[in-house]
Amino acid sequence: MLKGLGDVGQMMKLQKEFKNIQKKLQKAEMEGESTDGTVKAKVNGEYKVVDIQIDENTLKTVDKRKLEKMIIFAVNDAVDKTKDFAAQEMTKLTGGLNIPGINNFLK
Repeated sequence: MLKGLGDVGQMMKLQKEFKNIQKKLQKAEMEGESTDGTVKAKVNGEYKVVDIQIDENTLKTVDKRKLEKMIIFAVNDAVDKTKDFAAQEMTKLTGGLNIPGINNFLK
């Protein structure tokens, strides 16, 4: 082994695990909801909105501006859950070490 490069086998294993986590995150979908639960948004691991569900009664009873705020809240909730999930997955890889910039690889 070359001096100063560390265990190449370990590095390759970490790279493989990192790629597996990236694939897992890409397939993941997190659901967020408005405070009253009548609006739900689903976001995938690439932070793309993949679904919005609005309760029928809400459509009949709420004004446009309030509905817009409910949708924004639900989407932001789903994005926050996606970020938390990504952080948890990265913690598995890094063993809890805070490695600067590591989460940038997931964006």
